[in-house]
Amino acid sequence: MAVTDGGEDLLLLLQRAARLRGAEPFFCVGGEAISAHGLLVRVESAARALLARGFAPGDRLAIHLHRCIDEVVALLAAAVAGGIAVPIHPKLKDAQVAHVLADCAPWAVVTSATKGALLADQRGLLSGRRVFSVGAHPADPSWEPFDAVAETSERALRPAPEAPAILLYTSGSTGLQKGVIQSQQNLVRGARIVASYLGLTANDHVLALLPFSFDYGLNQLLSSLHAGCRITAADYLGLGELASLLRTVRPTGLAGVPSLWHECARGLSSTAIADSDGSQLRYITNSGGRLGIDDLRVVRSHWPHVQVFAMYGLTEAFRSAFLDPRRIDVRPDSFGKALPGVELLLVDPSTGSVIEGSGEGELVHAGALVALGYWNRPDVTAQRFRPDPRGIAGTVVYSGDIVRRDDEGLLYFVARNDRMLKAQGHRISPDEVAAAIAGCTGVGEVAVFGEDAGALGHRIVVAVSGDPTDHELPQRIMRQCRARLPAYMLPSRVHVMLRLPHTQNGKIDYPTLVRDLACTDEN
Repeated sequence: MAVTDGGEDLLLLLQRAARLRGAEPFFCVGGEAISAHGLLVRVESAARALLARGFAPGDRLAIHLHRCIDEVVALLAAAVAGGIAVPIHPKLKDAQVAHVLADCAPWAVVTSATKGALLADQRGLLSGRRVFSVGAHPADPSWEPFDAVAETSERALRPAPEAPAILLYTSGSTGLQKGVIQSQQNLVRGARIVASYLGLTANDHVLALLPFSFDYGLNQLLSSLHAGCRITAADYLGLGELASLLRTVRPTGLAGVPSLWHECARGLSSTAIADSDGSQLRYITNSGGRLGIDDLRVVRSHWPHVQVFAMYGLTEAFRSAFLDPRRIDVRPDSFGKALPGVELLLVDPSTGSVIEGSGEGELVHAGALVALGYWNRPDVTAQRFRPDPRGIAGTVVYSGDIVRRDDEGLLYFVARNDRMLKAQGHRISPDEVAAAIAGCTGVGEVAVFGEDAGALGHRIVVAVSGDPTDHELPQRIMRQCRARLPAYMLPSRVHVMLRLPHTQNGKIDYPTLVRDLACTDEN
């Protein structure tokens, strides 16, 4: 049976998957599975039930869940009902979760006692909010069971393609996380584009280790819907878990960030991962940072049959570029060229002029997939989402990445033009790390910066003013960080100095600080 494009809203994308896959298993997690048709029925029912309970177009539904079928149902139901899904990153702790909830002001929160066990005070965080609970034994008797949010009416569902569908919270170079607003049509277009160049078909089986709160991870789910292929979601806990998943799931596709491929290369080199564990893989993808060339060589030597797609994207534009896997061995440090329908410009940061041909400048994403802006941040939106520098109609997004383009038009990441860090594929604001340390006994000023850690991205380094003879101070700082921050934000080193260096304007002098600490380490 011929299947049409599927349109440009998430309900049509779900209907497409149901036609392609029918009653066969589509989404699998933790020993449970649901068919594409079953998922469509549950999402439509939940969307109608949300509307019947007062959920209105534009309302936000926050989703703070472990990996489960209900996570996908809630995410898609909010968008199909014409509202906005807000998936909360599973590694965030109380302070970050509280910020997201305060910022997006959700109509309700979908969570579970299982997920809440990882927080210090789940009930306190959700006090005064409407809560739908997944699973038995809710943490609070006032919570409504999510499995009761179901309706069999024929109430019409038709989300507008241009309407906001999801808020993806991401860290910038300063301050706490900001919500990036993605539309229905952007999500569907991104799914279609990525499924096309990956060659996804109904015969594929995608292993999803990235959270759906991460644009890269969300695209895996949506691309699988577009292709009608099977997707298994799991939490990546380490090298042993990765090897076990490869052996049991037997995926044809796997997406990762540089730190995962570094672990994979280490496992292949040590035989913790056998060459045969990847025998079913057809492709792997990398985004969220530059893939280590040494790691790439190891993976290619052990899995020569696997296509490697080096990709680039930013949450503010969902997906941007990929390198043809036939070029990966000759241009291993490139992320390729723009996706179909996307234009990637280089702009001189000092003049604002567009650079033609080869050169180096800030990467600017134009054309398809540009997000709608930041949630409740008109000032920041105006800084990043601007008129096209070529003077033509349309909004573009300035990435903050300095990129080089060669004579072939291939693009290479050079550096950030701001202070944002990246570790294990996560964007991290130094100010958010510093805020977690503030108030620790014995701490004065706090400076946070990154050191190059190869495939892992950055190692986070903290320097504080305090008493250098207080040998317990670094331990107190680390204890406070572990209590307040997810693991990927934790500092790798803490330095205590009598005073931090300053510029003539009274700001922390980061170049001098980094140089001084380097000299201290050498001595």
